[in-house]
Amino acid sequence: MEEINIIEEQQPKRPTLLTVVCILSFISIGFSFLGSVSQMIKGPQSEEQMLDQKVELTKTANQLDQMGSDYFGDAVRKMIVMTENLNENYLMVNLVGLISLAIGFFGVLKMYKGFKVGFHFYIVYSLITVGQIYLFVGASFVPSMVLYWNLFISGLFVFLYSRNLNWMK
Repeated sequence: MEEINIIEEQQPKRPTLLTVVCILSFISIGFSFLGSVSQMIKGPQSEEQMLDQKVELTKTANQLDQMGSDYFGDAVRKMIVMTENLNENYLMVNLVGLISLAIGFFGVLKMYKGFKVGFHFYIVYSLITVGQIYLFVGASFVPSMVLYWNLFISGLFVFLYSRNLNWMK
């Protein structure tokens, strides 16, 4: 009984930053998982739904052009092509997404338990998350703001996790 107490006292407590970042990651991965499962249940959009969405996005792009915001109008037009390509590859998009979420969950769980290997899995997850869209959509049709946002969020979390590597085994 005394040995257990000595071992517990020798292990340093998990850093608060690591706990917070892990909880945020678990929440994000959980919501993404629920969204992916929901999408898998709903199935791909019908041609009618795609047409309705394309009409609305085209109206939005034209309004942005009229307001002098050509950059955002072009981004919306790219979103139309991107949405069509993702819908065409619906099953593979969702499968890659679910696999990446599993890798991310495993990585975060390992880091939460204090293992550095989780950090490496999380980096792989982040790279897949940023790059998976390019498997299904040509690079010229991905709005740069989508790439920059994904890079920023992934980079921020990798940085925050890296601050805790000295605690991990």
